[in-house]
Order: sequence, then structure tokens, then C-alpha cells
Amino acid sequence: MSMWTVIAIVLYLGVVVAIGLLATKRVSSMRDYLVAGDGLGRWVVSFGIVGAIVSGAGVLGNAGSGYGTGYALYVMTMGLSFLGLTMAYFLLAKPMTVIARRHPVYTLPDVLALRYGDSRAVRMLSGLAVALGSLIYLVVQFAAIGYIGTTLFGWSLGVSLLVGGGIVVLYCLGGGILAAMWTNFFQLLVLSVFVVFFAVYMVKEVGGLSGLHEKMASIDPELLQPWHSSGTFAWENVLVYAFFVGLLAYAGVPHISTKFLTIRNLGIIRWIPLISCFLYLFAVAATWIGMAYRVQAEEGVLPAVKNADAVLPTLMLEMFSPFVVGLMIAAVLAAVMSTTDSFMVLSGAAVVRDIVKNGFGVRLTDRQEMLWTRTVSVLVMVVAGLIALNPPTFVLSLMAVAWGALAAMLGPVLYLGVRWQRATREGAVGALVTGIAIGGVLATLNETVFADDPVFAPWNIAAIGVVASYLVLVVVSLLTKPQPSRMFEHFARSRHPAPEAVVDA
Repeated sequence: MSMWTVIAIVLYLGVVVAIGLLATKRVSSMRDYLVAGDGLGRWVVSFGIVGAIVSGAGVLGNAGSGYGTGYALYVMTMGLSFLGLTMAYFLLAKPMTVIARRHPVYTLPDVLALRYGDSRAVRMLSGLAVALGSLIYLVVQFAAIGYIGTTLFGWSLGVSLLVGGGIVVLYCLGGGILAAMWTNFFQLLVLSVFVVFFAVYMVKEVGGLSGLHEKMASIDPELLQPWHSSGTFAWENVLVYAFFVGLLAYAGVPHISTKFLTIRNLGIIRWIPLISCFLYLFAVAATWIGMAYRVQAEEGVLPAVKNADAVLPTLMLEMFSPFVVGLMIAAVLAAVMSTTDSFMVLSGAAVVRDIVKNGFGVRLTDRQEMLWTRTVSVLVMVVAGLIALNPPTFVLSLMAVAWGALAAMLGPVLYLGVRWQRATREGAVGALVTGIAIGGVLATLNETVFADDPVFAPWNIAAIGVVASYLVLVVVSLLTKPQPSRMFEHFARSRHPAPEAVVDA
């Protein structure tokens, strides 16, 4: 690798580590570590949320899916995501901002426990769901790190995972969510410039969008279809995932919903949905990069790749100068690390705060809780790295499994819980168990043990988990007695203010 490439990468990583170390100086309590103390402004929140969504798997995976499947995987994972993200803001951002200012809630299980009568079962089940989903998601990010290290640096897969994971631990372990949000701001800026430039350049090389579509149709007409006639990307899989996961449970993933707890006040929410969706557009443009690469590979201009997710790294090495390659590698690393850091913090908090401390009742001081949260975060990273030594065929496919698992496990109890006062803790427990069993455990088994003959195929298992969880929550809640919730006390007072005192004349 050229010295100039290394210089560009080192400069980028130096900035990220410096931001992380600066954030560490601002962290003195679990509130600082998990929800950024008194909160953050609209730009940092917007960039932080989208930076966490647009992961390394998202960038490498979108390019790989464009190369291998055309539009189908994009439609499945992104088709209704813009609307889903907007709906999540309107349904969840305001109430979660309010309760974060009035109650010591730092995690999604904290929110759900507050909503469902301080139920220990709800807290522990949701903590388990966050820990399980975070582990799956970290495996996806490590797979993306592996592709970067092996393709661009020529390292072994093990060395790639060790270096990539070590960098994330270095800059994020001390600063927690504050480090994640600040670095996400910087990293998304770098990533957006990279993806937009690359997409425009590649599409122009094949004759614009019309030329791209014409040439893709000549390769395989199904590449331009929103779903394929059969197989993994049949409509039963694509559409039901897009609707039930991408639209109706989008913020069930904790790296989005917990960011709402970092919003400083209600006044800054107004423009965040628009800013976030605008930023989101940049990242998904990577699909066109992969499609344009496929056209040029078929024409013999660029080399074909054995693994579709290697498209982006291979393209960088083929077309650009060493220093520019370094900047582009930094941009892809930005995408990887901007999600990995969020799940590192979430996984440690789920195990220590939500399961051990508040679930089993183990007494921990604030300092002890922070120490153990950091320790467990590193251990989860190690486990995810070991699992990622056998990477998946399509990174974006596994990311869809991870996202769907979290959506099925946590989406219904959060969405209906925050907006439907009739939901009960018994309904929440039933929904969590259902979501974990179908969206979490069974979905994972379908990717491993039952990979050759998935259960419920071709229907999407995550979407089935979301639907089943919603149904269980509604039915069980209606069959059990209504229960008061501390979450709604403030909103009730806002709707029915106390009458003014009557003064006798």
C-alpha cells in the first residue's frame, strides 16, 4: 500500500480518536455515558442517528446488492425506510424527549420498564433482546471490517477484525454515546461526500441512469425489478419486510430509538426528520455504484469480483490515486465505525444496567456500573469478532436479519406502548417473548441451521415476527386489566391542567 494512502487513513483515524478522547473528558456519570448528559442539538442528533443507520454493512452492502441483485435488496431494506424513519420521529421523539428530562431513563429497557409498571420481566426480556440484536449487528459490522482489511490492506481476516475493532474501542470506550454522536457527525460528512461523488462518477461512466438501466436490462431484466420471480428476493420476502419492518417497526432498533433520549429539548425536534431523511439519501446511492460496476465488469472495463461485497474496495484500488484511495478507505471505515460504536455501548448497557443491575437487583455504584458496562462492551465485541471469522455471502442480507430481529423484538412494545395507554405489562411480556422467539432466535436459525430450507420460506421471518408481536400485545392487553403507567402522568397533566384558583371579589 502506498505511503500516501497510509497517511490519509492515519490522518482520518487521528481525527476520530481525538474526538473520542475529547468526549471522554465530558463523561463523569452513566447519564453522560448513555444519553449525553443534558442532551444534544438538532444537527448532532440528526447526523448521529443517520450515521448509526448508515453502517459499513449499509455502504458495502448496498454496493454489493446493486451488483448482485439490482434493485431488489434495496427495495427490501430501504423501500419504505424513509417513511419509517419519519414516522418514528413523529410517534416517538417527543414523548421520549419528555420522559428523558423527567425520569432517569438511559436505555430502551429503561423506557419500557417505566411504561409497563416498572416490570422486571419487561426490563429483562427487552435487555436480552437488545443484547442479542446488538451481537448480531456487531457481527455484520465486523464482516464489513473484514472485507476492507482483506481486500484493501491484504491482511488476514483475523488481523482485519482485531485492528478495526481495536480502533472503535479506543475512541468510543471512554466517551460512550457522546463520542459516538460526535464522531458520527464527522464520519457522516466524510461518507456523504464520498458516496455522492462515487455514485455520480460511476453512473456518468455508463451513460447516466437511462444508460445504466438499459445496460442492466440487457444483462438480466430482473435486476431492474423491485423483486424477483422466485428465490430469496421473491415479493413475499421483499414487500412484507419493507412494510412491516421498514415502516411499522423501524425504530425498534435501539441505535435509533435511544438517540431520541439525547435530544436536548422539544424545540429542536421540528427540523430533525427533514435533515435526517436528506442525509439518508446520500448513503443509499451506493446501490447505483454497484450496478454501474456490474455493467462495466460485464463490458470488461473492470474486473469481475467473486464476492459482491468486494465491489467498493476493488473499485477504489482500480480507479484512483493512492491518497484519494486513502480518503475513500477512511470514508468506508467511517460507515463501519459509526454503527459499531453505538452497538458497543448498547450491548454493554443492556447486560450490566438492564439485566444484572435492574433485572437481578445487583447493587452497583455509578462508577462500578460504568466500569462493568465498558468491560462487557469489549467482551461482546470480542465474541462478535470471533463469529465474524466466517463471514456471510451478502453483508446487507445479514444486516436485514439483524435489523428485522430488533424490530420484531422491540418495535411493537415501543410503538404501541408509547402511544396506546391500554397496552399492559402482560401484553408486553407476551409480545417480547414472541418477538424474541420468531424475529430473534428463529431468524438466526434460518441463517445458520436451517439455511438450506428456511422455516416459513419464502415469507420474511422478521416481518412475521413483527406481525405476531403486535397481535400478541393487542390481544393479551385487551384480555387483561388496564394498568396505570408513570410514563403518562406528565402528558395527562398537560392535557388537563389544574383549574385556576377562584378569588372572591
